[in-house]
Amino acid sequence: MDPIKSSPELAAVAARWLNALKHKQRETLTNMFCASEHIRYIGSGFNELWSGQILRNGYADHAEEIPEFTIESDQFEAFESGDTGWASWAGQITFPENGTSCVERFTWVFVLEHGTWKIAHIHVSNPTSNVEKLGVEHTAFDRLMNAAKEEFSAPSGEDTATVMFTDIADSSSIAATVGDRAWAKVIGEHLRAVSETVESNGGKIVKTLGDGTMSTFSSTRNALATAILIQKMASQQSGGLRLEVRIGIHTGDVVQSNGDFFGTVVNKAARIAASANPGQILVSDASRAMVAGSPEFTFESPVSVALRGIEGNHSISTLTYA
Repeated sequence: MDPIKSSPELAAVAARWLNALKHKQRETLTNMFCASEHIRYIGSGFNELWSGQILRNGYADHAEEIPEFTIESDQFEAFESGDTGWASWAGQITFPENGTSCVERFTWVFVLEHGTWKIAHIHVSNPTSNVEKLGVEHTAFDRLMNAAKEEFSAPSGEDTATVMFTDIADSSSIAATVGDRAWAKVIGEHLRAVSETVESNGGKIVKTLGDGTMSTFSSTRNALATAILIQKMASQQSGGLRLEVRIGIHTGDVVQSNGDFFGTVVNKAARIAASANPGQILVSDASRAMVAGSPEFTFESPVSVALRGIEGNHSISTLTYA
């Protein structure tokens, strides 16, 4: 496989496509698709699932129906590997005609066709809160942060540390299936194993709450290595159950002074963990930079995401493990 590298060229191609959409440049929109019948478009509308010649011939008509809009962000991320590439963009789009605005997210997959980058796939989405989508808001990491803030004490001051949050995905459903007594035993064993792993790798458990943990490390490398070990342990059968853990990691200046617990570093680490899928380790760009060039860690390409309660978009990467 060819190495993955940042691609300013593809960022410019993605920006050109978005500009063509904004200005309803029919010929440009049509010609930017590759010739394959396997092209795909997944839009934010319920029925916006198009492919092949229908997509190539009909997308310009779809663009004509979109009201005039303005764009408030020009931050694109793009990468390429050989004759394949991809890009992403997220930002605020406003429709002056009716005064509404929304967050839109675009991703593109590109292929080289006769020496020119062409679009093979587009995905458009509008983020929806968990309250709207699921009827609930995930609060596990908020509770863990608050409990840690109330109980943890440390001298006033500032230092750089790596913060890690973990929790078991879908724990309520598992508990309902196996019963409270069996689940309490599984959780106890899991938390003991996590605590031992953290401490044996130079970390410190700040707080455990329910099935979640918060810990800190002076070494980012140790934090990442610990996260991998935790995932491997969790993937093994525990009391007849296969546990799936979500992990988020972030590095920065931590503070303990006048009720300000760890500054924004803890908050961001918790939000990154909340964005993780079951079995996934998500790492901030700051943490990834701390181990740049280390052959023992492998990451997927970074993605730009919005984190609840934190302004702007944030680059996070999945730490892979076998």
